[in-house]
Amino acid sequence: MGMSERLSYIKRESVIGLPVIDGKTNRKLGIVKDFYTNKGNTHVEGLFVARDGWGNNDLDISFSGVTIGTDAIIAEGGIQQGAKSADEASSLDKLLKKRAIREDGQELGIISDILIDPITGRIEGLELSVSVLDDLLTGRRIIPNMPYEQGSGDVIVVSLDQAAKIESYNRGIKNIFLSKI
Repeated sequence: MGMSERLSYIKRESVIGLPVIDGKTNRKLGIVKDFYTNKGNTHVEGLFVARDGWGNNDLDISFSGVTIGTDAIIAEGGIQQGAKSADEASSLDKLLKKRAIREDGQELGIISDILIDPITGRIEGLELSVSVLDDLLTGRRIIPNMPYEQGSGDVIVVSLDQAAKIESYNRGIKNIFLSKI
């Protein structure tokens, strides 16, 4: 995963709350509530969109019908009225705040965000946060490639191979400072 490739990934957190515009009518459909994935949590299948108004009138938009921009999402098709419920679909927020543990028991950190390829919908990695101080000093790190063993409850087990491929995503203060010297 080179630097130029990495810049094309989007973080889940940066898409939540974006307006969704109907590409045919140019009307705002609502705002992104979350992504939902396939059973193995390897690809995004669609978006849950919260609409204004009363009741559960959320939309379910197929990922193949959307274009993700920096300020909005354009939906060109695959729009359904609440076809998938948040319970039956595997939403990505279920991965957040889980503890990542290497298969030999070493704590790696807490899952703080998810990296997605905006073209294919493939989940490219999980962002790890160790602590606020550590994140500031050395930056957050990325565990590349899914799937992971879902441990019981709030744990994800990472193989030694996957753990060896963890790399820094954004530079911390220490890296920025050292690069100036």
